Amino acid sequence: MLGPLVVERDGVPVAIGGAKSRLLLAVLVARQADGVTSDQLCDALWGATQPRTARTTVQSHLSRLRRILAPEIRIESHASRYSLVAPASTVDAGQFEDAIASAGPSASVAVGAELGAALGWWRGLAFAEMAENEWIWPEAVRLDELRLATTERWIDARLLADDDVDLIADLDRLVTVHPLRECFWRQLMLALYRSGRQAEALRRATQLSRLLRDELGLDLSPIARDLEHRILSDDPSLRAPTARPPVAVSRVLEPPTRLVGRDVDIERLNSLLSTQRLVTLVGPGGVGKTRLARRLGADYSATGLPAALIELAAVREPTSIAPAVATALDVQQRQHGSVEDTLTEFLRDREQLVVLDNCEHVIGAVARLAALLNTACPELRLLATSREPLGVPGETVYTVAPLGVADDDEIGDLAASPAVQLFCERATSARPDFVVTPPLMPVLVRLCRRLDGLPLAIELAAVRARSLGLEAMLERLDRRFSLLDAGPRHGDPRHHNLQNLVQWSYDLLAPDQQRLFARLSIFAGSFELDAVEAVCSLDDDPADVLFDLIDRSMVQVVSLDDERYHLLETLREFARDRLDDAGATKQIAQRHFDWFVDLAERAAAGLLGPDERQWNDRVEHDFDNVRAAHVFALRSGNVDGALRLVSSLCEFGLRRIRYEVTAWAQEAAHMDGADTHPLSPVALATGAYGHFVRGELDAAIGVALEAAASADRLDVDGCGLAERTLGNSYFYLGQTDEALLWMDRMVAGARAANDPARLAHALYMRSVAETSLGRSVRGAILAGESRAAAQTCRSPTALAQAGYALGLALESTEPAAGRAQLAAATELAAAAGNRWVEAFARTAVLSIDAGSGRSTEALQGYQEVIQTWYRGGDWVNQWLSIRHVFGILQRIGDDEAAAVIHGGLSAAGATYALPFEPADAARLRASVEVLHDRLGAERFDTLAARGATMPDR
Repeated sequence: MLGPLVVERDGVPVAIGGAKSRLLLAVLVARQADGVTSDQLCDALWGATQPRTARTTVQSHLSRLRRILAPEIRIESHASRYSLVAPASTVDAGQFEDAIASAGPSASVAVGAELGAALGWWRGLAFAEMAENEWIWPEAVRLDELRLATTERWIDARLLADDDVDLIADLDRLVTVHPLRECFWRQLMLALYRSGRQAEALRRATQLSRLLRDELGLDLSPIARDLEHRILSDDPSLRAPTARPPVAVSRVLEPPTRLVGRDVDIERLNSLLSTQRLVTLVGPGGVGKTRLARRLGADYSATGLPAALIELAAVREPTSIAPAVATALDVQQRQHGSVEDTLTEFLRDREQLVVLDNCEHVIGAVARLAALLNTACPELRLLATSREPLGVPGETVYTVAPLGVADDDEIGDLAASPAVQLFCERATSARPDFVVTPPLMPVLVRLCRRLDGLPLAIELAAVRARSLGLEAMLERLDRRFSLLDAGPRHGDPRHHNLQNLVQWSYDLLAPDQQRLFARLSIFAGSFELDAVEAVCSLDDDPADVLFDLIDRSMVQVVSLDDERYHLLETLREFARDRLDDAGATKQIAQRHFDWFVDLAERAAAGLLGPDERQWNDRVEHDFDNVRAAHVFALRSGNVDGALRLVSSLCEFGLRRIRYEVTAWAQEAAHMDGADTHPLSPVALATGAYGHFVRGELDAAIGVALEAAASADRLDVDGCGLAERTLGNSYFYLGQTDEALLWMDRMVAGARAANDPARLAHALYMRSVAETSLGRSVRGAILAGESRAAAQTCRSPTALAQAGYALGLALESTEPAAGRAQLAAATELAAAAGNRWVEAFARTAVLSIDAGSGRSTEALQGYQEVIQTWYRGGDWVNQWLSIRHVFGILQRIGDDEAAAVIHGGLSAAGATYALPFEPADAARLRASVEVLHDRLGAERFDTLAARGATMPDR
């Protein structure tokens, strides 16, 4: 009830019928304490315009719900009233309230963890779209209010921890959604104060005061006024009571449902991983390798050491394996080095488990990477899952066997037969009244044996318990699932059996379901319904068919909120073969490509307007599919499509720090015939920007000049990206006159194109340049012009950039006003999903904070900003941020740490490069000389050498 109504068993959604059945169930839950009469149910379902068959229809709905909900939940009738009898453990609202009660009334970090877990039951507003029904809304209101009260207590507990990096962002969202709930505002003020943002905390108090006065005619409460006064006076009692060390984050999720029959495997494998550095789980698809690996990863991370799961199923190109692993580990390619070398350096001395899941389709590339890492990284543990061994030195191969099946004389002992246990659990989820009577036990044992104990095979068969009895299932297997008569006899026979079972499930589908199932295999990742309708529909409407496939467990639901779906990898491979057999792969792949190129082009336009966040999220969700579309264009030699795709994705890649797009652009720009295409200059410039962010400034200038020349030669508009890259590159090299020439050309091009979003960006760059050169008045004027253009297109990014430019211009003369502009720009960019502007603006805020005496808080903030640049591979801005850290450390007298930082910057060649101002390099040299004198030559050189040998993270 804590969100849209969903009924699940073991995490699997259960269909309960249409809108009326759902509403009836919601009323029964909402009125659980008092019950409802038949007349009240009719009123709830139809209101005043009830059909003549209303009572009969209600009875029909009740009867169906009884069957679906039994045995855990009952619908009873007493004295003409219907009541839902449901233990608290079967209803999320009950679980929520029990968890609150269990947490108790005290305030502590431990209680906060329990309250956070309790709030995890919520998926939206109580009863969602049904909350307005008069029979439901009182309970919906009660639950929503309880949620808010619990959230307040949870935030109080998180404030005690003083290490919650997401707390301020969470509170920002809460005051936006609940602007009149003063408690959230007070908590936000306190969190800001404790993070060293005293001025912003006071600004929030003013904002709340104005809101209450304008909306309700009220003043701040005495509690809020007191907090404001204490923040203003820097009351030491407001400081956090404890300081907690950072907590390592696990990147491995435990299996969603109980592992059956794997206790011995888990014990043996945990023992193996304690002594062996490379373990490969081998076995047929569907035997449970991934679930077992997830459990092992969770066990490893429970010891306090990091574990990361890298899912390789969606990575189709062998050359993409190392980049995919690096991305999952937040490791970015070093300048002038390979991804493999960067990974080796990062993992060389780290004690960590890395799980490489689903390796069989790229086994050669995975084997080469595993051999490299296993040789070079002595503390690393690698756990791979594959249908065959990697075949590299030092590999320990562990065969994951199917689940055991009881012998004929053990039929009465279910504990001895994990396969039977698994079937019964999953069949009960599919059909709540499923029971195996003693006469049918031999049939079930034979069925599980015929399925060879494969977990996926058993689960797929168990789903058929909805419509087939055990004997009917066994009969179908006897006809269609014969090892000797079906399919090729080469390869692993257990794998052959799984393919036969999928074939069997596939054969039970109607022809239209089979067609759609095959076509869905074209999606590289998850997908939405509108994509299915566009890509997979030829002569029919696929929506109902898709939902049928979901009911039959052939398609999985990723998120009901986002309406995204996906195929399990084993099923995807089978479906892809069926698509090939039908001769439809090329046609459907082309439709897939056309859809995602169109999506990218729509997103490119949407990113320039007020709906920017929506389009950022949409492309982010579909990034695997967009990548597949790019590969399709390269393989098919579709120059036009490849260039359209990368040109449309340029802004997304830069704003989200998804610089993989710049590599795609380089590939597209060098396709045969690309040099004469009108979008070639944009692709070239996008690739040039990739060189720029990696600090390869000479290469960036060379390629950007080529892009600009190409635009002139083809007489096309290059969208200003070459000029943007050249302006940035020359400016960061200190060649400011040349930089300003290209920025002016960018402004002129935007005006000629009558493009307000592009003009806003060009003026923002020009403003920042003027301010950085000491001409802040001119910078402020240009920032105002940038804001005017931004207001025309209503782009959050454009508005944030204009605010950033204005804040930078005001910083020297009105530091408080400048900081407020920069902080607002940071928040606006974050809300829009623009990671680049958010991090860039926050860097400026931290610089002001450091200059005003809040050095410790600024250093903490820089840690997060530098991680953002690092994860995105933006070396230029990472170096700039680290240079800021060097300056702070030198000013506060932490000379040894400053010397180490200096050594790292020197090794990267970034000590004096990339000045913001002409005198910047001179100031840095002076700081280094002071540091050298204070430490002495020998100590300075030792510390700098340490920094030069430090890894990237």
